[in-house]
Amino acid sequence: MFLPRKVRGHYLCYDLGTEFTSAQALKYKSFLMDEIKDSRLDMAFDLSSTERIDGTAVMFFKNIHEQLSKENRKVAFFGGTQDVLDQLKSVNTFQIYPTVTDFERDFHEINIELNKTFFRLSEGKGHFRTLKMICPLCSFDNVSGFIVDENYYKPRWRDDEIVPVFEPDEPDANAVDFSCYQVSVCPKCFYASTRLDWFTIVFPEGRFESHLTQENRAKLSNAVALRRSLAMNYSGTNEEAFFRIPREKGASYVSWLLNEFNLKHMSDQRTTDGFDVVVSNFMMCKFALKEISIDEHMYTALAWLYGIMDNKENYSTLRLAKAYVYLISVLLSQDKTGDARKFYREMEKSFKDIEDCKYLINRAQHLLVS
Repeated sequence: MFLPRKVRGHYLCYDLGTEFTSAQALKYKSFLMDEIKDSRLDMAFDLSSTERIDGTAVMFFKNIHEQLSKENRKVAFFGGTQDVLDQLKSVNTFQIYPTVTDFERDFHEINIELNKTFFRLSEGKGHFRTLKMICPLCSFDNVSGFIVDENYYKPRWRDDEIVPVFEPDEPDANAVDFSCYQVSVCPKCFYASTRLDWFTIVFPEGRFESHLTQENRAKLSNAVALRRSLAMNYSGTNEEAFFRIPREKGASYVSWLLNEFNLKHMSDQRTTDGFDVVVSNFMMCKFALKEISIDEHMYTALAWLYGIMDNKENYSTLRLAKAYVYLISVLLSQDKTGDARKFYREMEKSFKDIEDCKYLINRAQHLLVS
């Protein structure tokens, strides 16, 4: 006997059905034990249609958690009624998410609550603040990180942007273009990332240790010579202040270039995917100093977008919906209206019933009629 399953990011997700009690635990025990042996992925259980579990099921999942923990793997649960989630919360070690969107964001991006904590502990008093960080690769202890108040700065689309940018609700003379500062860069080894939690962050209250995996640290450390060579192709990168405030257009371009380099040199799909490469290339289009560079990065982004469309099962719901919007935008810029409409029909069919995707469908509609 087996449970329906699908890959979501670095998780194998299993649909538990309408109930999972002692009967189902016994029925699927051999299947799930074999799954633990046969896969290196983390495990997640979709409770969207689950109305009932019992104490035996909770202990069964606790046993799965203990086995996965021995291999530094995780188990997570998402969806489900409040009663079901409350039963699972009795085991403090489980990762539990109320919706699939919350679950998917957490394995692609920094945790929302963690980001709020970083902002609260950061240096400064405005809506744009700095962080003192340590590079996870070379241990340089004066890396500058930047963070915005996401209650004040919110992602919005401009007519001249493919990717949404962070802007305040009301006009603000002191507002910054956060896309200039979104990538943190070590000026010594040129490790770069949009993920603050992949750096060690130093607060007066203590340190937050880097979440970058040892496997990826090793792979990225081995690429240091290539990374440094890439950075040194651009004037000013040998200066320690190059990536600090104020960050010039050229520095913003190089920061996204290094971010893309590191994404491509990560060791596996547990920490990155083509979506981040696409965003990096769109940002390089924005900050490029030469027209030929814009064309190259647009072509690269388009190629990766088609790759996403060919491998939809590897991408989260929101990221896939955003990828459709980006692809439609690029195709329209190339006067490929027919192709754009084809992908819009696919997008609408796939995401029309998902509340969190409705603003993306509206954006795609706006692009097609404008």
